[in-house]
Parts: sequence; C-alpha cells; structure tokens
Amino acid sequence: MVNNKDALRQLLQWKRGQIDPSELGIPKRTGRGRRSQGLSQAQVAQALFVTERTYGHLERGDMPAPSQEFLDSVSKVLRLEESERTALYIYALGYEPPTPLDPTSGMSVAPAWQQAVNRVTGQPCYINDVAWNILACNQDFVSIFPQVEGQAPRLPEQNLIRWMLLREDAREHHLLDWERQWAGPVSSQLRAAVATHPKNKDLKQLHEEVCDDLVAGPIYRSPHLTYRHPDGDTRGMRHPGFPGPHSEASPRDRCCERHAPSQRGTVTMCAAQPCLSPGARFFFLVFQPTP
Repeated sequence: MVNNKDALRQLLQWKRGQIDPSELGIPKRTGRGRRSQGLSQAQVAQALFVTERTYGHLERGDMPAPSQEFLDSVSKVLRLEESERTALYIYALGYEPPTPLDPTSGMSVAPAWQQAVNRVTGQPCYINDVAWNILACNQDFVSIFPQVEGQAPRLPEQNLIRWMLLREDAREHHLLDWERQWAGPVSSQLRAAVATHPKNKDLKQLHEEVCDDLVAGPIYRSPHLTYRHPDGDTRGMRHPGFPGPHSEASPRDRCCERHAPSQRGTVTMCAAQPCLSPGARFFFLVFQPTP
C-alpha cells in the first residue's frame, strides 16, 4: 500500500532539488558544510513567506489539512506541472484539485485526440474546449445540424453554447422542447464554467451575450438554476443526417420550408475528459429515433 507521507516527501524533495536558488533571486550559500543541490526547506519557506517549520510540516506529511491556496503557492514556487500538482493534492488532501492551475488549461488537446475523432465513422463525436469552442469533430457530427437541400452539411457555429442558446435554428427548429430540455441544463453548465474560469475571455463574452438575450437571458439568470452535468443526459432533437431506416411509424418531416427533412428522436450524451486538458470534453452522441 502506498504511504502518502513518503510519497509527498519524495515529490517535494525531488522538485526542490531541481531548482537553482539563484533562479528565485536567492544567493548561493557559502561557508563550510555539505551543500545539497537545489533549494533547501528554508529557502522554499522564504519564497512562500512562511516559517521553515510550517513548510517542514507539509513536506513531512504532518500538516493535517493544508489549504488549497497554500498547496497552489507551493506548486508555483516548485514549478510543478499539472500532473505533479494533482499528485501533491492527492498525497496531501486525498483528492484532486478542483480546477487546473494553468488558466489556459482546457483550451486545446493533443493532436492525437483530433486524429482519433476524425477517424471515427458511423457515430457523431466531437471535442470542445472549456468555453465550448469545437476543437475537433467528425463528419457524422456535422450531419446532425439543420441542413439546406442542395448544400453540403456544415457547422452552423463554431461555439456550441452560442448556437444552442442564441440561434433561432436551434431554439425554434432543431432542439425539441428547447426551453425545458435544453435551455436550463445548458445555461447551468455555462454559469458553472464562468464561475470556474472567471478569466476566460470566451466565457465572459458568452455570459454577456446570453444575459442580454431576450429569450435565453431570463432562463440563464434564474435563481432556481442548478448545475446539471451533461454526461448521460438525454434530450429531444432532430437529425437530418440519420442513416437508419425510416417507416410510417417514424417518418422524416420538415421543421420548416427552409430546412431539409429530418428525423425526430432523442440524443444521449456520453462525455469524457482528456486527462491532460482539464475542462475540455470529448462527446459521443447516441441518437435514437422516436415516433
């Protein structure tokens, strides 16, 4: 069984040993005695503006409940990578950090993720960043949006929140029972993201646009709105590119004269998170036609 105290001590000692004191503006020690490589506990404490005893308690695992602010300060001084900061939280507190330290985390994913999405066929899937900008998607995902006959399918909007909450095609034609099934849950997800990432410019812009909208704004500002995670959620929608069989019991029809015929049904969202990009999401969309 892993001893968290030992793991915490080894992690912090290892990171201390990698940093030259001069990089923090700390003069090199002189005089007699053995000189270990990297920062001493006293120098780390100096950079944290705490006593050596306080930092020593953390490194030995004797601090019962260090604050998240203190752990984040340690992460910055010792230049911990996101995965190392996660390990610090787990060893010190027993759980992962609630938000990433890097404000740009969740804005991109590794190229391999994009290649994987592009190679999926027969199943709509996509990746969005922390502000719901589409980072990658396959052609099956493009085919679920309203289509105009004679034109190639295309994404109507690069940002999914903006399309789902603000665009007439979504509210009036494509997303069934929009106010109950879509507007509330999506608004709750946007509010949670804005609170979690207050410095994200795209989320700030979305917040302002949705607040100012005469239709979505009152729903978004509702005091009764609570967070609802999208994973496993099932909602009604139309699917113009649905390849399955059609029958009299489940026919295609038109939402309006402008859009091509589409299949009514429900979509269930299966969500996952790229581990090295907290806040970004990978989605499979499972569509089921209904009468």
